[in-house]
Amino acid sequence: MRQNYREAPIAVAPYVQEHEEMMLKRVRMLGLRKFGLITMLSVIAFAMACGSAESNVEDGNAGSGDGGGVAAAVEDVSSGPPGVEIISTDAVYTVDDLINTPNYKKSKNYKVEGLDEATDAVYGFFGPDPYDRQEFEARFYPDHETAITVGVDFADEATGPDAVIAKDIQRWDEGLVQRRACSGNTRGSHHSGKCDNAKYGDYVIAGNMVLLCQGKNSEISLANCNALMEALQSQ
Repeated sequence: MRQNYREAPIAVAPYVQEHEEMMLKRVRMLGLRKFGLITMLSVIAFAMACGSAESNVEDGNAGSGDGGGVAAAVEDVSSGPPGVEIISTDAVYTVDDLINTPNYKKSKNYKVEGLDEATDAVYGFFGPDPYDRQEFEARFYPDHETAITVGVDFADEATGPDAVIAKDIQRWDEGLVQRRACSGNTRGSHHSGKCDNAKYGDYVIAGNMVLLCQGKNSEISLANCNALMEALQSQ
């Protein structure tokens, strides 16, 4: 005959019940309810993470010896959207600063009507070789905060492989001709094919300035951006 387990419950040892009751009393005394426990664990995890970061810096595993790599990484995260290269946060540049940069040549002043919050915008060329200069578009805003919010939104529309350089799509079409790159169908021709590619592969933010830089991809574009910024900052 099969035993009926419901009619034969297993007795819990008295010392086990006593131990459980004691633990419950300790939890109540300490006040470690669900929310409090989670908060405490979060604080402990944060402290451990900070300690680990400090240890890495002391061991020389984060950035260069002068700490430049660490500072740059923190600035990128704290001062702008992910994926946007931030060169400086508190600098305030003007059109004259760019014009006075060695090997830079301004070509056009753009009207900023339609480019929300912008104060100025210029198009020009930069490079030590006057016959092999790259093209740049600089947009100026009142401050860094405006550049990383309003400025980034507009810059994303005009740069990179996903940019659609069409007048009926771009919110700000001033200088649209200069922002286009043509891919020719005929050898030696730059204007026989379509001209709906973005000339500027990427951009950087330097204080209050959003700088769009020529390049067929982000890597080349950012290298050109950094070259111009080094010349501007060395004045």
